[in-house]
Amino acid sequence: MSKTFADLGLAPELLQSITEAGFVNPFPIQEAVIPLALTGVDIIGQAKTGTGKTLGFGLPILNNVNRGNGKPVALVVVPTRELGIQVADELDKLSGGRELRVTAIYGGRPMEPQIAELKKGVDIVVGTPGRLLDLHRQKALDLSEVKHLVLDEADEMLDLGFMPDVEKIFTLTASRTQTMLFSATMPGDVVTL
Repeated sequence: MSKTFADLGLAPELLQSITEAGFVNPFPIQEAVIPLALTGVDIIGQAKTGTGKTLGFGLPILNNVNRGNGKPVALVVVPTRELGIQVADELDKLSGGRELRVTAIYGGRPMEPQIAELKKGVDIVVGTPGRLLDLHRQKALDLSEVKHLVLDEADEMLDLGFMPDVEKIFTLTASRTQTMLFSATMPGDVVTL
């Protein structure tokens, strides 16, 4: 018999958001990752785009993060603006009863609205490497309290030349307690990271 999200150990208010969004049965990557990620262990997951990775890493983060003091406690690094918007929207929609503040940070648009959003306080930031580092350099983004770091589509970040930026983000989030890396392929540089 196939599992449901209710079998994976998620909080009741999160299960309600998942049900309201129309999700019932987890995809294989979600079934494999969610119970492990809920325990806080580091994870490397290999899965093609479109197989449900966002819920695989997103639901454990939404489950384990509490509304904080305004500094982000979870950071999801993505290679493109489009993916960043999509992931942030999905997490925001599913955060439901948790009242977590989620924001997307990416280049190609003015920084001021993003800085204003960060000043209001956020719990989860989804962003592209370059813009994340730009805002950190301007002291608009404090990464010192990030506990959960996700690298989504790490192989694509490698292809786009973002690895030095990603390594810098690793250094800036040294207090993290959980790292999750997802990639469709596992080239040597991704494995090394």
